[in-house]
Amino acid sequence: MNVKLIGHDFKSLQVELTHNEKFYCEKGALIYYEEGIHSSINVFDKGIAGVLKRKLTGESIFQVELCNTNINPKKLMVAGKVGMLPVNLKNISGGIICRAGYYVASSDKVDIDAKLNLTSLIGGTGLIMQKITGFCTVFLDVIGTATTLDLAAGQTVFVDEKSFICMNADMQNRMSSHFSGSNMLGGEGLSMLKITGPGTVYITSVNFR
Repeated sequence: MNVKLIGHDFKSLQVELTHNEKFYCEKGALIYYEEGIHSSINVFDKGIAGVLKRKLTGESIFQVELCNTNINPKKLMVAGKVGMLPVNLKNISGGIICRAGYYVASSDKVDIDAKLNLTSLIGGTGLIMQKITGFCTVFLDVIGTATTLDLAAGQTVFVDEKSFICMNADMQNRMSSHFSGSNMLGGEGLSMLKITGPGTVYITSVNFR
């Protein structure tokens, strides 16, 4: 499988599949695919609870499976609402925690779970966050150029909630809201997300106001 990001701030993803290779994307993310690629719809089979979790995290209960049934390589393209950030879950034990609705596509099947987090609600990222696990690369809907903060054990950063993309899932218990009057006077809001390592945090380069 060959993948290539196309564009600048508003990126799309071009994927080339060899014979019998598969790719997965969120409903509505597909832009085009060449003849020879078979498209089918998978319904997540985790019962009513699974359906509710998918809806809570802003995702569809359906996932599109794309398989190249031709002997020759075939291309397809997917895109999110704004951009695309690849995150390799193979290098992250336990998956990632991200904003709800950020999943766009993946090179293999993933599990998307809903996580209730009062800290994220107070911090401005919403009560519901997504936990994405799997053994593949996932593509998140992110505008701008992502920066990774690799935190050592005990190292702490304060992140503006509007700039937060995702982090290692095992860092969730080490995330809290940091309240400060100086933050609000400085235009950052009443609180920021306080995140402590070890682990990796992804933040966006775009400053939403």
